[in-house]
Amino acid sequence: MRSLLIAFAVAWLAACASTGSAPSAAARGVRDGDPSVLNRDCKLLGTVSGRSLFGGGDEARVQNAMNDAREKASAMGATHVVFLEADTKGIMSRGNASARAYRCDGKPS
Repeated sequence: MRSLLIAFAVAWLAACASTGSAPSAAARGVRDGDPSVLNRDCKLLGTVSGRSLFGGGDEARVQNAMNDAREKASAMGATHVVFLEADTKGIMSRGNASARAYRCDGKPS
């Protein structure tokens, strides 16, 4: 039983640590975009969400959640995102972010 608890704690900490890490190069390439341009000129790939349990304060948790959402958008092949929501919620003030992911073949104007 003790081994199971230790394994669970290690897995949980590893998952939490990953939400606070710096974004990958691919995620850094996902840009914020203007919804009016993206809706007209780009392909909507879907909606992504990100979360973060740890980080300095509320602002850091929100930024980490936005980075998590960008990671998911880049995995879908997105070049741009439009954030719908980015805030902290809950007892632990967890960071949350949701965004629409777009792929733009040319540069949006």
